[in-house]
Amino acid sequence: MMKKSIIFLLVLTLAFSAFLVGCTPKEQPVDQPKNDQPADTGEKTEDPVVVEEPSGTLVVGITEASGNFNPLYYSSAYDGYVVDMVFEGLIARNFDGEYEGVLAESWEYSNNDTTITFKMRQDKKFSDGTPVTAHDIVFAYQVLADPSYTGRYGAAVKDMKGYTDYVEGKTEVFEGAKALDDYTVEFNFELPLRTNFANCGYPAMPRHHYGKDFAYNNTAGVEAITGDVMGSGPYKVELFQEKEFVSLTRNENYVGEGYLIKDIILKFVDQTTDIVELTTGEVDLLAGMIEPDKINQAKNAGKQFNSYPRSGYGYVKLNCEWGPTADPKVRQALYYAFNREEFVNSYFKDEETGIVIAGTQAHPFSQISWALDDKIKAELNNYDFDLEKAKTLLEEAGWKLNSQGFREKDGKVMEMNIAAMPDHDILATLIPMWERDWGKGLGVKLNIAYLEFNTILDYVIYNSDANYDKWSLFFLATSINSPDPHTLYSSFHSDYVGSGKDNTSRYKNPKVDELLDKGKTIMDIEEAKPVYQEVVKILNEEAVMMPVYVNTYFDLYDAKLTNFTTSSLYNWVAALKDAKVAE
Repeated sequence: MMKKSIIFLLVLTLAFSAFLVGCTPKEQPVDQPKNDQPADTGEKTEDPVVVEEPSGTLVVGITEASGNFNPLYYSSAYDGYVVDMVFEGLIARNFDGEYEGVLAESWEYSNNDTTITFKMRQDKKFSDGTPVTAHDIVFAYQVLADPSYTGRYGAAVKDMKGYTDYVEGKTEVFEGAKALDDYTVEFNFELPLRTNFANCGYPAMPRHHYGKDFAYNNTAGVEAITGDVMGSGPYKVELFQEKEFVSLTRNENYVGEGYLIKDIILKFVDQTTDIVELTTGEVDLLAGMIEPDKINQAKNAGKQFNSYPRSGYGYVKLNCEWGPTADPKVRQALYYAFNREEFVNSYFKDEETGIVIAGTQAHPFSQISWALDDKIKAELNNYDFDLEKAKTLLEEAGWKLNSQGFREKDGKVMEMNIAAMPDHDILATLIPMWERDWGKGLGVKLNIAYLEFNTILDYVIYNSDANYDKWSLFFLATSINSPDPHTLYSSFHSDYVGSGKDNTSRYKNPKVDELLDKGKTIMDIEEAKPVYQEVVKILNEEAVMMPVYVNTYFDLYDAKLTNFTTSSLYNWVAALKDAKVAE
């Protein structure tokens, strides 16, 4: 997304992961003999294979990458773009949302579906020319399971066999992922969960490169390698220039189809000038655009576009552990006093057509989730704007107006510390609304702290245990790359409260934990649906988060980019497989 720092990979699975159980790899086409073989010899001749060489350069405008391109430790979606171009997993989702093999050529289930065994391709290589083996897959999972692992993706291994003993130091052999030979990987799970297959999709990491200093209970050496990138994907990083760009070029050792654009440059652009850079040809692609005026400017300049429902949303999360927002009534009051409809009808209105290209929702599901239906929508509280109801809730919670017009309880003024990003046009619209309705309307003292994107990530993710008492709420956005509502798990399960973990609201509810644990055990999605809907009812009632908008995405690009097809679950990086640049 090209908005200033608002897309944030709170993706709960890697781009290699999604829900599908029991699928089989697509059959590879078999070369058939020609019909025009010489009759006198019976010999078959074949047309020479023409190998199309990668060519051209694509300049993609993004907000900014931090430079952490380690697939087990990155957080920003912009860094994730690089990760997805450089690394490969056993499996990946295609345009139709179905899994197909990437490093894997086949897989099978056994042991009552608690074991999944993958046979790997033997022709894949890392960018240094060394073969990709099962040991490189297993290495990544050993890091994820290690007691010292501090990244965000540990959920992938927690359901695997032997994880508890491994992480508690009872054994230094992890049974969950095994290399049966150089090209066979076996994953063993405690139970036949619906989510198991998706958890087999993390990328191969060359052990000889990332694991030189790796030992049990010592992942520091792996974590430290953020910029010296080596994968088996179609691209490799040539240069990362902080605050300016990331330059990637075609991996000459890549084995696979497509990816015929030779060079990719991720240029850091400001949202005040991004559309100008597109229309003047300084960048070729702006993906995930949402502002009607910019979309119209691109169309008027003759640029191409793809549009599709966004799998994700912009949201406000509230601190459920510290300060006034630890009280559900305070969170509910803020929700009622947040005029989201006003924001959406203003920010997302197309002035040329009068059409509003976004809406609001009261749940954390993706709008393409199979758990979403009219029934659950009708049962949720939409928190329609009601300032008087908000005031009543604060009164009930003990927050009374003092003589200065501020809410006060036990002699302490109600203060809200808002972690905000500077030069951010959505926040430039939201903050005046909050000052009007939360500040003047409710009598809350608002403290706006303008922080750089990576500082906010440090507050709410990387070093959250040391910073949780510095903020009350923040605004970010998320992209969700699976229709499975299991993506809620690490965002709201209490096991994921803490530094480096995804429960950024620091929300703890045993009933929600119980339901989330139950949900992943149900194989049939129609049976699982009501479980996740019950989770969402609780989150909605307790106002744990406030989805601000759900919208349509527009990928805007120059006509020189051809064969470029994107969708809700198939982003611009995935679409590079078939795309070309006409020079």
